[in-house]
Amino acid sequence: MQPLSEEQQIIVDTWTANGGAMLVSASAGSGKTRVLTESVRGLLENSPKERFRILCLTFTNKAAEEMRERLKTVKGNRERTFINTIHTFGLDVLKAYRHELGYTVMPHIIEKETDRKDVLKNVFLQSPILEPYFMQIPADSQITNIESYQKRILSNFLAWISRQKKQLVFIDDEVSSYNNWKSEHLHLYKLYNQYLRNQELIEFDDILLLAWLLLSKPAVASVYRRLYRHVLVDEAQDLNFTQYQVIKTLCADVIRNVLMVGDGNQAIHGYAGADKKYMFSAFVQDFGAKQLSIRSNYRSSRAVLEFANTIIHSDVQNPQIQHFEGIAEVHSFADENDEATWILEKTEQLLGIESPEFEGAVTLNKIAILARNRFVFNRLIEKLDKSNLAYTFKKGTEALTAESTLMKIFDLGTRLVANPQGEVYFQQLIAVSDCHPLSATSGGLELLDNLKSEIKSKDISSLSYDILLQSWRLIDKKISNFSSALDLIESKLTDIENENERSNAQNDITEWRLAWSEYIRNTPANNKSLADFRRYAAMGFGKTAVTDNQLTLATVHTSKGLEFDIVFLMGMTEGTFPDYRAKTRQALEEERNNAYVAITRAKRHIYISYPRKKMMPWNEEKIQHKSRFLNELPISDHE
Repeated sequence: MQPLSEEQQIIVDTWTANGGAMLVSASAGSGKTRVLTESVRGLLENSPKERFRILCLTFTNKAAEEMRERLKTVKGNRERTFINTIHTFGLDVLKAYRHELGYTVMPHIIEKETDRKDVLKNVFLQSPILEPYFMQIPADSQITNIESYQKRILSNFLAWISRQKKQLVFIDDEVSSYNNWKSEHLHLYKLYNQYLRNQELIEFDDILLLAWLLLSKPAVASVYRRLYRHVLVDEAQDLNFTQYQVIKTLCADVIRNVLMVGDGNQAIHGYAGADKKYMFSAFVQDFGAKQLSIRSNYRSSRAVLEFANTIIHSDVQNPQIQHFEGIAEVHSFADENDEATWILEKTEQLLGIESPEFEGAVTLNKIAILARNRFVFNRLIEKLDKSNLAYTFKKGTEALTAESTLMKIFDLGTRLVANPQGEVYFQQLIAVSDCHPLSATSGGLELLDNLKSEIKSKDISSLSYDILLQSWRLIDKKISNFSSALDLIESKLTDIENENERSNAQNDITEWRLAWSEYIRNTPANNKSLADFRRYAAMGFGKTAVTDNQLTLATVHTSKGLEFDIVFLMGMTEGTFPDYRAKTRQALEEERNNAYVAITRAKRHIYISYPRKKMMPWNEEKIQHKSRFLNELPISDHE
């Protein structure tokens, strides 16, 4: 059990004893995860003989894993809790009741934007009604290049489709008109979703849409309302319309013990449709939620907290670690080169320093370098690659991907073994392998066997393809052979002549091993299958492991939920942070929240920097002005 402060203990005791709907507004560093974890612990320990389950919805896989780890010694935690992301919960509902929507097998997740574009392109080309819109540039269009026009068509319509699904728009074959849509739009929406269904595919957006449809069915909903008596929601300020509707539909008037925890000052996902109104307004109104708050920061030093409070115009207190004064500085540099040089030199100076505030010596994994977007890191990465400092660039929880041609083919092959109906993957395999255009006359392993004689790729020899075939056969025979299949491929990497391809393949295999290891550790033995593993990887699992003693580079959005003793926040210029596209009051408020999130990742030291000149991609040097947020800080710049 983790020790709780007085204000944390009051919340945990009140909710676990009395239940009801409760909204907890908790600032950065206030122990949100601790409150949620101890609430789950209290429910389990206070009702050891009860059969009800607890649903705890987190924003990231990492947060869920952290909570499960903290609760692993509590009796009954595995049997009585579902601690995971809301998309994982949605997938669980779909697995259990897909037959209610007419799915005879569990659909596979199409996770890449390029895959979606291939599907939509096929929809256009296979429809006599839609093909002219795709193949002919309108007379009033300013685009004259057909390829550019088609790229724009695909991107725009995919974005439109995604918006409809996030608004829970579901249209079946019997619908002849909808919401004043043009007939072409209705036809496209129907055909696109029908094409996915025929290939036993769903999109990421479909997971919650289909889960909401299922939970809207009284027979399905009653099962879950009997199963779950308590619902907890982490990072509730980042709920979007779809997510909130899934939770609301699940609970209805039956599940009233709902705890939502979040921080309005950390609402940074508005670009994805998130809105803090679902936590602070809709939840309070729909559930009659009691409102409490935690106003203390138990993470950051006084200096860091002063910067953070200034940014969001707050007065969050730091009662627990006032004896750590900390460091908070702003530095300006002539250009990006000087900024990157200073950050690396300062990092090297800090390494090895021992102090109680760092709980030992400063090591690379206690340091992070953050920026508003990944392009800010360009100069720094150039210098890091020439240094002796090991680093890792933290990515989001995107699906498992491959960089090497060998593993791209392996990836596509596993998709076809798992889903022989996946025409889109067959077409991609033809392209990646540089095969002659072929028609799929079979599926699965038979199709992959037939392709052997057609492979033309310079990176893949017939011998390499033989190894891939052997690996696919191993996996098809028994899913537990997956690790052995990777071993087999790895044993033949020395046959690859191109050093870059060989290096990329080795890195890809390491990523796949990580994902597979995570999967077998978190999945019951009787539920394992290749199709299930593909879905697991598509949800971003296996990508959250912490790398040994390396410096972390991360954008602000991917740093959410992390903490480091020392943080460098670089590139703080107008147009970069806040972003040049932030024109409205709401957008600027979200940028301010981004800055707050970045600063509060620091436990002890925060160093903010910006260049006074920047080299643009077209080789023109531009004068830069420091971020408006820095003008509010109570200290002068170091030059």
